[in-house]
Amino acid sequence: MTSTAAPRVVFFVDGFNLYHSIKSAEQRFDGIPLKWLDLPALCDSTLHLIGGGARRTAIHYFTAFADYLREKDPGKFARHQLYVRALTARKVILHTGRFQRRQAWADDLNQFVTVFEEKETDVAIACACLGLAAADAFDVAVMLTGDSDFTPLVETFTQAYPDKQLRFAFPYDRVSKQLHRISPQSFKLSKESYRKHQFPHTLRLPSGKHIHIPPDWTS
Repeated sequence: MTSTAAPRVVFFVDGFNLYHSIKSAEQRFDGIPLKWLDLPALCDSTLHLIGGGARRTAIHYFTAFADYLREKDPGKFARHQLYVRALTARKVILHTGRFQRRQAWADDLNQFVTVFEEKETDVAIACACLGLAAADAFDVAVMLTGDSDFTPLVETFTQAYPDKQLRFAFPYDRVSKQLHRISPQSFKLSKESYRKHQFPHTLRLPSGKHIHIPPDWTS
């Protein structure tokens, strides 16, 4: 970054990487619910690590709705939808991928079973990051993920945009040593930060309507 102005920061959030991190944090907190996470507040709490009066200009949240759970576990599907609604009410920009069915061998069952894998998210995050960099939409990109598959993105980004920064905010229990090595200005999120930054139980939508935290997510 060569400008003396406050750095413009855009966050790119790997929704499922963060979700599994939150589940790990809940276990460490003896089951205290943490899934009603105030993502904008969490992101803003890290801006001092970037310095220079850094300001958040956008949060891009990447996820996929598990349509295959509509009948099997409708509650889980509905809670995910509700949380995404809470995020978009706080101007988080949503990007949705998809789940793909495949057959996988289960050693414990000694047979093939049907599994569902999230697809396209990593590519979507990388494309969004590079596209917004090309449009000069930020000075610093913060990738909220611990997925080492983003290593090629760091290499491409660094070569193409030497005047910009790409850092990682590693979710709790999701640190990638490889990513930290090639992006040394990255930092870790603590389980305490999840507990500190939770939405209020009732949120007012831009329409004037209200949504409420799922009962399963209350302590």
